[in-house]
Amino acid sequence: MPTTRTGPGERASPAASLVSGEFLRHHDRLLRPALDVWAGELHRELDELKPGTAAGSAQLDAVSACMNKASFVIASTGNLDQALRLCRFQLEWVDRRARDIGEAGVLSNAVQPWVNIGRLYALRGDRRRALAHFRLALSLSRGRTTGLGPCRMTAKSWLAVVEAAPDLPDILWNVYALETIKGCMRDGRDEDVLGMIASLRRSVPAHCHGFITEGEILVLLRQGNATEAVARAERADPASAYDEAAFRLHKTTGLILLGQQERAFRLAFGTLAFLTNVEPRRPKDAPTLLRQLKYMGILMTAALNEPRYALAANLRGLDICATHDDQPLRHTFLRSALRLAPTHPSAVRWRQELRDLSRGCLYREVRGRAAEAVPVDRVPFSGLCTAIETAATPVGGISESRHERKE
Repeated sequence: MPTTRTGPGERASPAASLVSGEFLRHHDRLLRPALDVWAGELHRELDELKPGTAAGSAQLDAVSACMNKASFVIASTGNLDQALRLCRFQLEWVDRRARDIGEAGVLSNAVQPWVNIGRLYALRGDRRRALAHFRLALSLSRGRTTGLGPCRMTAKSWLAVVEAAPDLPDILWNVYALETIKGCMRDGRDEDVLGMIASLRRSVPAHCHGFITEGEILVLLRQGNATEAVARAERADPASAYDEAAFRLHKTTGLILLGQQERAFRLAFGTLAFLTNVEPRRPKDAPTLLRQLKYMGILMTAALNEPRYALAANLRGLDICATHDDQPLRHTFLRSALRLAPTHPSAVRWRQELRDLSRGCLYREVRGRAAEAVPVDRVPFSGLCTAIETAATPVGGISESRHERKE
């Protein structure tokens, strides 16, 4: 990495390999336990919830949460097309329940599968189709009639949906900002992103600018404009301690790119002290903390030449995985720990755990992109898929998702 200072206004050498490849601010992500165990648990939970007759808001929300996780599970095995089918089945289930119950507020359960379809399109590289699924905030703010598959959202429906889910507008604005920027970055079109960000700042409410700010910093770092990235990180307005850690990590990266190693280390050391001592109070906090620890380990190893502190970050990650398991990240922490400390007293145990995890893990990202998708006709995935299809199919009828149809 560069070790010489860059003058004011000058750009540091490109260092895309050092810049975080993902957003580090706090937002809802799922922990990723063993896929086969997870699929079995979701199937049992769906059976108990009886999605075909679910009526109360709590029961409908629980069914929706199960179905959302189910499509994520199937996508994680490498079966993106099957995950898409499950999202469409889920939309048909929502449409059926809304018609049977006669309450437009039920349609709030259509939002997440619709967004998930967009994310799946993005993973398949179809950015144009993906973007259409991330613009619900615009439809909501303008009261525009919108079709979410079979679910028709009129101006009246939007009012009922927001009444049922008051935090939905902010969620949709964050989705719009985050996924739009991620799509441009995934396409490698950094030159277009800054213009897109300027447009987003004009259309997205100011209190939802967190991801816009982080996206701008990431793009500036990727372009090598570390001076402006550091300045932008310093002006950021974090909404939580985890947000502050994210912006500090990006500022650290910028300082490294500017050759200011001493300042970078001091900032990284203080951030590491927070990350290794904070306890995730909620399971939903753990995925953010784990990703920040992973990136801290990368900075300490690849750029700051501080293997002891890199090891501390990875060991803390393993500690958290013991109670909030995330198999792909645990795999990363184990590999990094062994690389950093091959003679550590726990190295023998780490090697055995890594061997077991590498053999049994079903996540595509752990098995490798060239690995074949896990067959979803095997138990327990087949039962989970069938349960969702059955819930979406009228008695004696055929689900629309069995046929090709336009969205």
